[in-house]
Amino acid sequence: MLSLKKTVFFASLIALTSLLSIFCKMENKTIAEQVKADFDQQLIEFQNIVDQKLFKAVQERNEKAIKQSFLLARAKYKKLEYYIEYFFPSTAVMLNGAPIDEIELGENLIENPTGFQVMEEIIYESPTKENRSELLNEVKKMQLNLQRVSRFNAQYQLTDAQLLDAIRLEIFRITSLGITGFDTPNALQSIPETAFALKGIKRVLEKYDETSANQTIGLAIAYLDKNPDFNTFNRLNFITQYLDPISKKISALRLEKNITTAASGSALRDEAVSMFEPNAFNVNKFVGNSTLFISDAKIALGKALFNDPVLSNGGNRSCASCHHQSKAFTDGLVKPTGITTGESLLRNTPTLSYAGLQRGFFYDLKAGTLEDQALDVVHHKQEMNGSLTQAAARINAAKNYQTLFLKAYQNKAGKADPWKIQHALASYIRSLSPFSSRFDRYMQGDQKQLDADEKKGFNLFMGKAKCGSCHFAPLFNGTPAPLFNKSEAEVLGVPATTDTIKPQLDHDLGRYALYNYLQYKHAFKTPTLRNITKTAPYMHNGVYQTLEQVMDFYNRGGGAGMGIKVDNQTLSADKLNLSKTEIKQIIAFLGTLEDLP
Repeated sequence: MLSLKKTVFFASLIALTSLLSIFCKMENKTIAEQVKADFDQQLIEFQNIVDQKLFKAVQERNEKAIKQSFLLARAKYKKLEYYIEYFFPSTAVMLNGAPIDEIELGENLIENPTGFQVMEEIIYESPTKENRSELLNEVKKMQLNLQRVSRFNAQYQLTDAQLLDAIRLEIFRITSLGITGFDTPNALQSIPETAFALKGIKRVLEKYDETSANQTIGLAIAYLDKNPDFNTFNRLNFITQYLDPISKKISALRLEKNITTAASGSALRDEAVSMFEPNAFNVNKFVGNSTLFISDAKIALGKALFNDPVLSNGGNRSCASCHHQSKAFTDGLVKPTGITTGESLLRNTPTLSYAGLQRGFFYDLKAGTLEDQALDVVHHKQEMNGSLTQAAARINAAKNYQTLFLKAYQNKAGKADPWKIQHALASYIRSLSPFSSRFDRYMQGDQKQLDADEKKGFNLFMGKAKCGSCHFAPLFNGTPAPLFNKSEAEVLGVPATTDTIKPQLDHDLGRYALYNYLQYKHAFKTPTLRNITKTAPYMHNGVYQTLEQVMDFYNRGGGAGMGIKVDNQTLSADKLNLSKTEIKQIIAFLGTLEDLP
């Protein structure tokens, strides 16, 4: 009997010791380790929704259950979005990437899209045996990709700095993409899904005992719950009164806990609290290496070269000949004229405003850097008919540039060469991003800058009109937040004339003329809308003289919506159903993007 009591006592002691050991291990975990463990658990829950609910519903072709389980799975993904997008970006594309083919030009490889956005397109169209079979295949691919995340996460070690950077960038992602309906164009669930994304951030901050930030997030979630309608949601108010304050709280937490900034992959400054704050962007993150970094001396040299006809062999055309500062560096023409024949060039002159804050150049994205763009333009027979080598010789013979080259490149001889000319021009163009508009001032706290119609216009732009799902805030070009690591092109079906009765597609093949992929037919870079009131006429062919004409084009659903056959149009062909008043309000907002002195 005594022996039995001893056995029970020692067994109980061992069990208690084991429990204490487990508890101590949990207590000794860093916050980053706790977040990682929590992610693992939530990932299992996510996998279970996909495996047990979505997969089953698709197998059984239960349409009601398909939609319910799909929305449930997306909601769970949104809670984990900050983590997956930051630590596993390539897998994030396979889970929730845009439903368009990804083309790797260097490898001649086409990656077909997969994930939630592809599923949504299938789910919200009339069910057929074929598309439900396709949907089942998509669910199977998601199951494999979630397993990939699980394997990767097991090998990953994260830090507090990375975690706070991840949730900081998620706030920016919500601001620019989440609330616009970018990744849920058919289900229009972006408002409730934003609440789930904020709940994911809240779980992280709870680990830091961050009461103040979580109270702000709680208020934001309550606001979303009270205002779930996509078309009427006040995005301007939500950004300024909720999202930006949350971001400030996260920054304050980092400083309070003495957590360093992470070396972020974003083109924003690592310490930027808001995308709308002055100097939020680090323009040097848009270049390849430190030799291309900008400086005041390079800008001064580039400006002088930009305005000097010395770059053209005839000495009769400068960059400024076609890029007038008063017109936001456009020329006001439908298409510019050639230097020798006087014939019109192929495409409308694009603005150089904010051109440095993108990843591709020219309407067909044929240049990867501003340096390449400068090279192309100077050497183009019809644009400048020049030679950088000959221009360098002329510059060195004239001697008046010696001091400028000396200051810019610290070369004792102060000599020009082709690369320095290219880079100086590029540096000047990179400086043309002042962020001085009334919109910028409003977002930075001056509430008197926008009137009621302009505010409504912003909310329409980012919501019902869906402009913001291609012209991404805060750059309002095709370079999406929060990383700003690629610039997109779209197929809009732009017509050759303003005829809306019998419209004909413009003959310009766009990117397809360079790369023979059907996806590129009539595809053109999405330009910035900043200073749009100064850059008429519009579109790559200058077909529209007014913003009212442009808005009418989009309101009709682009070329395909007007009846033009455009099989690969990436713009939705559905009518926007904007009223005349709403169109005026959007145009009023666009006017607030004009830079002020």
